[in-house]
Amino acid sequence: MTIHQPSARIFNIFDKVILLSQGSVVYFGPTAESISYFASIGYQCPVHENPADFFVDLMTLDYRSKETLSSSKERVVSLIEQFNEYTAAQNGASSEKQSVASGYRSNNAIAAYQEESTARNNWFYEYSTLARRDWINTSRNIPYMIGQGTQTVFMALLIGFMFFYLKHDALSINNRLGVLFIVCISATFPVIMPMLVLYYKERDIMIRERSSATYRVTSFYASKLTTFIPIALVSNTVFFIGVYFISHLEFDTGKFFIGLATFYSLLTVSVSFSLMVGSGIKSEEFGFVVAPIVLTVQILFGGLLANLQTITPVLRWIRWINSVQYAFSAFAQNELKGMEFICEAGSQCYSTGAQVIDAYNIGRFTVWQNILLLLMLAFVNIIVGYSLLRWTAKPKAIWI
Repeated sequence: MTIHQPSARIFNIFDKVILLSQGSVVYFGPTAESISYFASIGYQCPVHENPADFFVDLMTLDYRSKETLSSSKERVVSLIEQFNEYTAAQNGASSEKQSVASGYRSNNAIAAYQEESTARNNWFYEYSTLARRDWINTSRNIPYMIGQGTQTVFMALLIGFMFFYLKHDALSINNRLGVLFIVCISATFPVIMPMLVLYYKERDIMIRERSSATYRVTSFYASKLTTFIPIALVSNTVFFIGVYFISHLEFDTGKFFIGLATFYSLLTVSVSFSLMVGSGIKSEEFGFVVAPIVLTVQILFGGLLANLQTITPVLRWIRWINSVQYAFSAFAQNELKGMEFICEAGSQCYSTGAQVIDAYNIGRFTVWQNILLLLMLAFVNIIVGYSLLRWTAKPKAIWI
């Protein structure tokens, strides 16, 4: 049985205790004698302090600075060596104590820990273990799963019937652009904010576990990507299909799957963006301030609310890093190309989809070029997010 951070009362219930640090035994014996043992080697537990917390503090490496890290490493090595001497001096020690102590005792654990090339486990084993844990934790997060399912179904019905059965007249042009832009927005805010909550919790756990070099940053980061991205794709596929067919966007197999590919690409960017924000901003509160600001800017410069050619050159550069603009451009071109609209006699309107694309200046890149740019943005987000997480996750001895 394993108990995390036991109270002093629960700690004293156990008959024997094994204290491990960096893979080596620093004490194994009766719980009642543990305090006196550490006092005999110069580490007296304060009267009113929980012995379990005191022992954990003694055995934990301190990463606050290089000086404290060096000092704590020396202390751990000293604890291991003194316990080795203690067990060797106990001629009356039980065979059980000698067996367990000899099985765990290894000064090479500290030396190996200090080596920059340390690789404690196979990378794929670490990844599969972390990914399996992520899937289990996510599946057990009932409020999150229900919230994702309810949100996608509700929004699909709401937006679908809001733009129900679009026609081919002049009035449908703005509605078509509107529903496509809302699809872009639905792939950002509702995806990023909930996942950011989950990621902050998991990131704090990872940093704590990494303090003892439990696994690599790459295996943790890859497990998060391969958990969050499928969840985002599966749950939001229902939303896209519902909106597409209820609002009666172009019933063309090729256009449907190209639109779905665009939607998946934008979802991938959103997931990678949430990981990048969670990795780069330590404060959860500040992260929830920065993310909505960035998303709002992307929506403002997405191509529908303001014509991209009329934006002042000082701000026009935002288009190059704007995933919403790339997605909206791909959606609009995919939907409108080849379409013709019925204009009433004597009225001014766009008669073809190509005219709409030219008027809104959203045809700078082709559909597939926009999708490629979205995937490139996702890749950049992943690399930047990993680099930021690697900078904050200690120890830095394991560089991947």
